[in-house]
Amino acid sequence: MVSLITTFSVCGKKKSIADAHRNFVKHTGKNVSISSFWERIANKTLLDFIEKAVLKFSFHIQEKALSKLSWLSVFEDVFMYDASPIRLPAGLSNIFPGNRKNHSPACLKLSALYRLSVRSTEWIKISAQKPHDSKFLPDLNQLKGALFLFDLGYFSHAFLHQLCEIGVWFVCRLKANSVPIITKVIKGVAKGHIGRPLDKNVNLRGMIVEVWGKLNLPGKKSLEVRLIGFRFPLIKEYRWYVTNMPSSMALAEWIYPIYRLRWQIELFFKSIKSMLHADQITSENENIVLVTAYSSILASLTANSIIIEYAVVSAKIELKSITAQRIALVFSLIAHDLAKCILKKVLSQKSFIDNLKTLLPLLMCPNRKHRPTSLQIVAMFDSI
Repeated sequence: MVSLITTFSVCGKKKSIADAHRNFVKHTGKNVSISSFWERIANKTLLDFIEKAVLKFSFHIQEKALSKLSWLSVFEDVFMYDASPIRLPAGLSNIFPGNRKNHSPACLKLSALYRLSVRSTEWIKISAQKPHDSKFLPDLNQLKGALFLFDLGYFSHAFLHQLCEIGVWFVCRLKANSVPIITKVIKGVAKGHIGRPLDKNVNLRGMIVEVWGKLNLPGKKSLEVRLIGFRFPLIKEYRWYVTNMPSSMALAEWIYPIYRLRWQIELFFKSIKSMLHADQITSENENIVLVTAYSSILASLTANSIIIEYAVVSAKIELKSITAQRIALVFSLIAHDLAKCILKKVLSQKSFIDNLKTLLPLLMCPNRKHRPTSLQIVAMFDSI
């Protein structure tokens, strides 16, 4: 298991089962034939074990990271939800059919609930690509008191109502086919439009427009939400965002930077697929495909549990400067040392920590002083 995870955690060329075999022999000293090794990886027992390891993996850093992020500390946590495809060899199209036969005939879909405070996933689901993303959702009750960010693929009036009923704060994009009825004008719209649909017939003024609107629900019910429109000069259009946070909790100009925090989960997917090689699956064996995908995810979870713990608690590095992609980069550089430390114990824990310490500067974005991240911008917000 250790050998398999660290194989797909090292940057470089496309990885194969042969690479994993060589890594196993190197770390354990056991001369196992490649056919025997292949049988072990293709075994359903290994798949079940590693899947359970991913789904039950959890850790808690010793300090609540959000408490150091100013305004964000008013929430229980910040969660992002999204899904991303993992391309597979075309020979698996019968088992894992993709949505695009020419580009991705075989594809998996990785759905994840990403937790900002620990830079890791709270919930993960691997499924076929064709079912709609909204079919795979975690237990929403765990989000009570938290800020929840998601994209248009999950938008519906009923879903927003469900979040409000649970007590979840949210920010998301407004779908083009959703036409709220204006109930209150804050700025950027003439008050004569109250009671009318928020559509192209409404004359908008200024860079930021703020109104309250009513969304229709089944049974002649409705949900009142806050709507903020941001004008993008390049496209000369407004993009609308929906939230249930009142202005006493978040200013209108904060909403777009808050929504951009959702990019953190995109960086997580990128680290899983590029840095940890989840998108470089070469086998056409169903079990090996899933073992490889789960190995990459487990590598990411392991990286977070080790690196975040040390960086935040021991080295006192500010979490707002760290992304999932940079955590994966550092882990890829210490993966073999970790394997030595666990398997053969030829590397002491102190030596491993010393090696990790020298790599911690790589966690910090080199452009952070010239181009602050979305999290750094949001962390600068002062409580109202």
